[in-house]
Order: sequence, then C-alpha cells, then structure tokens
Amino acid sequence: MQIRISEMLDNASELIEENSNGKYTVDNDRIKEIVFSEIKYMRRKHKKKKCAVALIAILGLGSISAGAKMLLRPAGIIGDNQNEVMQSQTAYITDENTGHVPDFKSGLQTELIDSENLYENDIPIAKYIVEIPIDLENHLPDCYLDNGAMIILTQSNSNGWEAEKSKRVLLEFIQKRIEGTDVAVPGILEVGCILNGELQERQIVNQNHCSIDFCLENDGVYYFYLKNCSSDRLIITEGSICKIRED
Repeated sequence: MQIRISEMLDNASELIEENSNGKYTVDNDRIKEIVFSEIKYMRRKHKKKKCAVALIAILGLGSISAGAKMLLRPAGIIGDNQNEVMQSQTAYITDENTGHVPDFKSGLQTELIDSENLYENDIPIAKYIVEIPIDLENHLPDCYLDNGAMIILTQSNSNGWEAEKSKRVLLEFIQKRIEGTDVAVPGILEVGCILNGELQERQIVNQNHCSIDFCLENDGVYYFYLKNCSSDRLIITEGSICKIRED
C-alpha cells in the first residue's frame, strides 16, 4: 500500500513540477512530508478513507497552483499580460478542467476572409488570426504576434475603411522583438489589405520603423493585416492608420 502511494506521489509531483511556472512554486518534498504524516496518523486511527481524501486534497492544491497560470494565445492586445508577452513564446492557454490545449485552427474562422482564401495549396495562410480594433483616434493598441500569427486591423466599430479607387491609406508602426532574442535585428512581417474577402497588396517588411503607403486600386471596404513571418514573437507599438486625401 505504502509503495503504491509513494509511486503515486512521485508521479504527481513530477507532473506538478512540469506544469507549474516560476510564479507558483510547488515544494514537492513538503507535499510528500505532509501526505506521509497524514497517512501515518490515519493508519493509527484506522481511517484509510480519510487518508485517501487527504491525499487527493493536497495533490489537488498542487494541481490548482500548476493550472492557475493563464498562458498566452498566439496573438492579441498587450495589457495586464505584458510580463508574459515579453517572455519567450513557450505555450498556449489550456483548458483548466481537462488540461487540453485548444485547437487554434478555429482561429482561422474569420468572416473578413472568405473560407476558400484561408488556404493556399491546402496550407493555411496563418496559424492563427485575430481581429484587433483601433481606437477613435486611429491608433493601434500595443499588440503581439507569435510566429505565423496574423492580426487584422479594423476600425473601433469593427468595420473596415470605405475607400474609392486610387485613394491612399498610410499604415505606420514600430516593431520589436522580445527579450532573449537579437532585438537589434528587425523581424519579418507580411503586410497587406483585404477586399471582398481576398488578400491584396501583399508585401514583406523588415524594418523597425514601418510605413506602408497603400494605393487602393478598387472601390470598396478595406481591412489591413499583419502576419509574423519571423521565428519568434514580435511586438507592434506606436501604430496608426489613416486615409490620405488626393489632391
């Protein structure tokens, strides 16, 4: 009985240690000490059922500590998650009840791109897509993209920009890398616009300060996007988007 419990504790402690992060440190030796103390006490009282309950409860606390960390999605706005964003990309958010990592293919289901345009030669155009609205002053919120992730920019009301043929739209932003990478080397981004569910005017940029002048070829409602083609996470800051009047 004691051997089997010891094996269970060792396995549970290893699992907790693997899944916990620095913010929630789990003391495996202390867990074992408490559990074995409870086991000896319960055996003296011949209450094996309560011993099992104590074991489950204590290990459950470790599991809560391990699962309390909310890990990042592949792209999004930077807010209270800034500390996590600036660390190396390691994992995604998990289901706290099952420990299951969600299938982020569901992130490709955006109404702004037609379903037939989400794949090229049966390969997804991005690993993950998220729509990010700008504010009323046409400023982008600070945001991040992991490798292969795409953000689609919308107006604050989630609509696109209605423009006539030959109108120009200027998209500007600063991109930088996270800590632990060569921050002096700019990342690689694909930038373009979306019209009628199709990607257009696609181009590659690899400067820290980016200024993209779109000369729109057709009337319609446009959305603009960024896709991270680098191997690590990129940060987008000080961004803005505006229409330029033609003389």
